[in-house]
Amino acid sequence: MMQGTGRTRRILAIAALAGCAACGAVLGPDQSSAPLALFDQVWSDFDLHYSLFIVKHVNWDSLRAIYRPLAEHAKNENTAQSIVVQMISNLHDGHIQFRGGPAGEPLFGNVAAPTVTYGKYVDFRASLPGGVSYGTIAPGIGFIQISTFEGTDVVHEVDTALAALNGVRAVIIDLRNNDGGLLDNATGAASRFAQTRTTAAYVRYRNGPAHTDFTKYIEQQVLPAGPIRFTGDVYLLTSRNTVSAAELFVMCMHSLGNTTVVGDTTAGETGSPFSRELQNGWTYQFPESIEYTLAGNAFEDIGLPPDVAVKNTNQQVQQLIDSQLQRAITLAMQPK
Repeated sequence: MMQGTGRTRRILAIAALAGCAACGAVLGPDQSSAPLALFDQVWSDFDLHYSLFIVKHVNWDSLRAIYRPLAEHAKNENTAQSIVVQMISNLHDGHIQFRGGPAGEPLFGNVAAPTVTYGKYVDFRASLPGGVSYGTIAPGIGFIQISTFEGTDVVHEVDTALAALNGVRAVIIDLRNNDGGLLDNATGAASRFAQTRTTAAYVRYRNGPAHTDFTKYIEQQVLPAGPIRFTGDVYLLTSRNTVSAAELFVMCMHSLGNTTVVGDTTAGETGSPFSRELQNGWTYQFPESIEYTLAGNAFEDIGLPPDVAVKNTNQQVQQLIDSQLQRAITLAMQPK
């Protein structure tokens, strides 16, 4: 998912896919580098493993009928890869990534979005290298920003932040530009706020040749863990740049009962990744699962709505006014 996994979203450097614990890049079989053979391999991988054809109402066979004749007449790999990118762009899926060769630039994926300045609201204590920053807003109110769930340090850094904020009665957690990452990091971070084993969401995986072939619903759970578990009120800031594993974190936190989500609807981009590297150097990644809320609803392309809806306008951002954070602060400061 969420991976796998902001609009830093998801040009995860595909050259590093082999090092992603949730990704497991698969080396393709020896095969012809002829343009048509390459096209057929990519089309077949999507056909057998991509999870969202039904959700996105895309007829994959029809796209093959359109683009395969173009690949038949392609004179080289560069032309073929351009045709492939055109084809997969019809899926409108920010989780799909494609790179045309080991030294090539990513040819498909999303671009970065600007961030908000928080300095006027937060007295920052530390910005840790794994993507976690923390500080205080007012007496008794802590602030934690988690910018990614990639890497191996996120959960430990959440522990560090909670230890430093010991004694606060409420915490605001900012996920508004979290670009996703490893599911285990999302559930691991949420475990620091859990008191009992809790089911937070469900997932199903493609497991057959038909586009409707899926496993049964599998529970995704949060288990209490960590040296410190915070039991106070949590206010979770989200936006359309809250993506993938960050969306799982939102569902985990919401299921615990002490979290209020403030801001905008999340991205609605989920799915554990299937990854492939072909012998000619092409690499690509796409979702092979579907995430569901506790109510059993898929939220791909829809997102998870906040409990308290607040949007920052471009003018407010330019003026360093953060109305989403302001609302969360107001809620956190209300007497209980």
